[in-house]
Amino acid sequence: MEVWQLLLIKGNDSFNKFELPLAEEYYHQAIECLEHQWTADIEDSNLLMAWISAFHNLAVLYEEQGQPKMAFRYLQIPHQRMYEISQQTQYSDDLKFIALRTLKMTLMPLLAFSKKYPACDGCLASLKKMEIVVNASQPIMH
Repeated sequence: MEVWQLLLIKGNDSFNKFELPLAEEYYHQAIECLEHQWTADIEDSNLLMAWISAFHNLAVLYEEQGQPKMAFRYLQIPHQRMYEISQQTQYSDDLKFIALRTLKMTLMPLLAFSKKYPACDGCLASLKKMEIVVNASQPIMH
């Protein structure tokens, strides 16, 4: 088992035991570990999905602690990164394809979160615009 996997398991276990500061630390360590590995193999979609998952775990943790701004921030980070990858020419078509498909996965929690916690009008409009763009640009599989 990879170190990042153990860290996520420990983070989830700590979260389930309501040991939130410890869970937070494990999730941050997992992200650091995943970022290091993902940089070495940016085409590895398993590392990418685990990285996104760790950020979403932190968002849930901050929401549980009554910190919606922090939670929203941790939902935005992977979404923004996927958008950047999908738009940059330096990356392979395969990675851009994965990033484009993943955009929908990172957008949905942002939209759901903005329904629970009021977002500024500009933020909400931006998310809705992004939803239209993401839905229109999703690759069709045959």
